Order: sequence, then structure tokens, then C-alpha cells
Amino acid sequence: MTLRQDMLIRKLPENDYNVAQTMRDVGYSSATARSGAQYALLRKKIEKAYSPEQIKADIVKAEKDFAKDKDNSNRARMLELRARVQGLGKDSNATQVNVNINDTIAKLKANPIDATNDIA
Repeated sequence: MTLRQDMLIRKLPENDYNVAQTMRDVGYSSATARSGAQYALLRKKIEKAYSPEQIKADIVKAEKDFAKDKDNSNRARMLELRARVQGLGKDSNATQVNVNINDTIAKLKANPIDATNDIA
């Protein structure tokens, strides 16, 4: 990807994903910003850069670089990332819920339930 295309992708959110406006902002001409050919070229490069195969290849390359540099901390992070990409790990999203039952207990003490009348 060229530097200008990289800048375009980074600045898209700032312009509410308006590709033509962002293209003009990063230096493309108005005619080029209206060109469908540029949109198609950009879409193709984005699909290639963010394909699952490319992401996996980038992870493996980074992991090899960290192993070569003996950077075990970053290497461990890359192994964890690789496991997530492969679906081997599960993120736990435990939700904590606080329930206040003090009012209910107080009401039950004030008005106890008589279960003997309910038996038929």
C-alpha cells in the first residue's frame, strides 16, 4: 500500500467514512477522488491487507522477529494473538451483578406468606 493510501485509510473515520472527501484531504485530485477506478483499487488492496491469510502471515513474521530478538514478552503476546485468531482461546466476559434483596426480606418479615391456605 502506498503512503497516501495508508493515510486515506487512517483518516476515513475523521470524515465519517466519506471516501471522496478523505481522498481530497490526503492529496488526491478532485477528478481522482470521483474516479471509480481508485475506489476499486483501494478496495482490492484493503481486502488483501486484511485477509485472514495475510493477518496470519503477519503474526507469524512478527513472532519470528520476536524470537530472533529474544523478546519473550512480545513473543508470548503474539502466541496468544495467534491462538485467538485460530479460535483456540476463549475470552471470558464474566458479568458481575449486584442484587439488593434487603427490601424484599423486610417486606416478607412484615407480611409473612401463609402457605397453609394455598393447599387444596
